[in-house]
Amino acid sequence: MMRQLWQKRVRQHIQEQVKYLKLVFNDHFVLALIFLLGALGYTYANAVKTLDPKAWWLKLLLSLVLLAAVSFGRFATLLKEADSVFLLPKESDLPVYLKAARGYSTWLPVVFTGLVTGLIAPTLLITKTVPSWQLLLVWATLIAIKDRRFSNQLLNWYQIDAKLPKVVWLLIDWLLIGSQLFSGWALAGVLIASGLAYYQRRQLATIQQATLFDWLAAVSAEDSRMGRIYRLYNLFTDVPGLNSQVKRRRYLDWLLPVAKRVGNPYLYLYTRGFVRGTEFSGLYVRLVVLGGIILCFSHLWWLSLALGLLLIYLVGFQLLPFYTQYEQIIFTHLYPVAKQARVKAFQQLLLGLLLCQAILFSVILLLTMGFSGYVGLSIVALFSLVGVFVQFYLPKRLVK
Repeated sequence: MMRQLWQKRVRQHIQEQVKYLKLVFNDHFVLALIFLLGALGYTYANAVKTLDPKAWWLKLLLSLVLLAAVSFGRFATLLKEADSVFLLPKESDLPVYLKAARGYSTWLPVVFTGLVTGLIAPTLLITKTVPSWQLLLVWATLIAIKDRRFSNQLLNWYQIDAKLPKVVWLLIDWLLIGSQLFSGWALAGVLIASGLAYYQRRQLATIQQATLFDWLAAVSAEDSRMGRIYRLYNLFTDVPGLNSQVKRRRYLDWLLPVAKRVGNPYLYLYTRGFVRGTEFSGLYVRLVVLGGIILCFSHLWWLSLALGLLLIYLVGFQLLPFYTQYEQIIFTHLYPVAKQARVKAFQQLLLGLLLCQAILFSVILLLTMGFSGYVGLSIVALFSLVGVFVQFYLPKRLVK
């Protein structure tokens, strides 16, 4: 019964994810993603050529990148709140359900850690940090560490506290990953990681026979995991029942009187919603910071220009759904202002945001390439795109 229940839920879960992923990877996003990945690849290839194999920070940086990679992917149980009541009589069969859930949760971290290992392979090989055959040991160590972390997660849900604090486990993981960057320690590192994973699995199998399962903690963790996924989807499309978080952000209060003085209530509403909301402001900050970092490593003016234009368009396009953020709030329809005022308010908000982005990109271009005719032309093009996007493209998109 528990296996059939898992199969039914995972089938529904995959259908739902496919539905949202089709909306996320729309034509505009895929096009922007292709350009960004191409630029990142080009930048990475240039950066690798300039690396000093004897740099003291190189192995430290690589170990931290791999440690971050192994943190990707959480245990998916697909448990629901009502399970704590209706599945309680079948708790003795729960290990069958959790075993299937573990198998489903593992494939994504395995693929992701394999990709990261493949991405850093040029750095490892060009700098002669490790021989090529040792890359498989690096990947195997990451998989073993992830498997042990899943066992620890399950032990916590069976109300067994970890014998070591999380920070100690994190330090052990870092040392095991670091051992893979030294040929003399690689084999020992992967054996220790595999041994720890095996020990935790054996301990879990023993505990599951005699200890009660903490349903509330498991359901809460699953709700948190799905909430993160839905919030990501919500950046591209409406997700029913998803409530965004609100933060006070006192340090941005000075923006509100400025918006209020304009006399357009929609501008004040949009400004306040953007400043104190987490969805669109977080998206804006992430894309601008990511774009700034990419531009810092790009030393070709035409590539920087193409990336800058693409990122400004991408940010503006991704912020378009914010226009309908308050569509369902009936009180906004009682504002005694014309609809054109709403469009104008959104234009003003987007103009300010995109101008800030263009100014930041211009400063980066000047700092990385100095002032020249090409850089000046690039800066003019960035600000021209902002004007065209806000004045001509945006009103047509909002009418649709």
